[in-house]
Amino acid sequence: MAAIYLIRHGQASFGHTNYDQLSELGKLQATRLGQVLSTRLPQFDAVCLGTLKRHQQTAENCITEFGHNLADLQPRFDSGWNEYDHQNILARYRPEFVTAESMMEFIGAQENPQETLAEGFNGAIDRWIQAEDDTGYVESWGEFTARVHRALADTISEHPEAKNIAVFTSGGPISIVAQHLLGVGQDQIMRMNWTLMNCGVTKLVSTKSRLFVSSLNEHTHFEGQQNNHFITYT
Repeated sequence: MAAIYLIRHGQASFGHTNYDQLSELGKLQATRLGQVLSTRLPQFDAVCLGTLKRHQQTAENCITEFGHNLADLQPRFDSGWNEYDHQNILARYRPEFVTAESMMEFIGAQENPQETLAEGFNGAIDRWIQAEDDTGYVESWGEFTARVHRALADTISEHPEAKNIAVFTSGGPISIVAQHLLGVGQDQIMRMNWTLMNCGVTKLVSTKSRLFVSSLNEHTHFEGQQNNHFITYT
């Protein structure tokens, strides 16, 4: 039996030219996660992560708290654990969202920027999921879900003796895995995605006969008045 810990990256840089890097808070979130996990687990037998910078930065800051450098654990990099290209999906939805700068300028000029952002993002994702013509998308919805399922299968098959496996990834892949294992309808997947916190942990248990979700979006490491400033969603 193996426990697979799907760890969402720390806070990235939403709205900036380069989203794919942790903010200073994001680095602290990953460090705090590592501090708490190191008191619960003796070690990770295997570490997997996507190829994005925010995945690696989260893994590095977390694993350091176990007394290791990430490279010491010979991590397995797999682009199957990468997030969907949100900027490409947003750009296909409306012209104001072509770049991060133009999107934030447009949203900032609206009467309710937060509501406009949520509606725009959800609308863009819905259009992508339902699209029959994939022209213009870097990756179709079907291609995205298929690669996430492959990444999970490969993670399990590549580490048959591991008892505790860490996977540093993003909210989209975690939502795909949880949706499939919990039997959640595809129309509800973004509701799930919006609830996933930065450095939240979703635990899977893999046995010879089944794979199931043991916990979803666990974040007790951020509970308490002294830690609740760590709770973010970007």
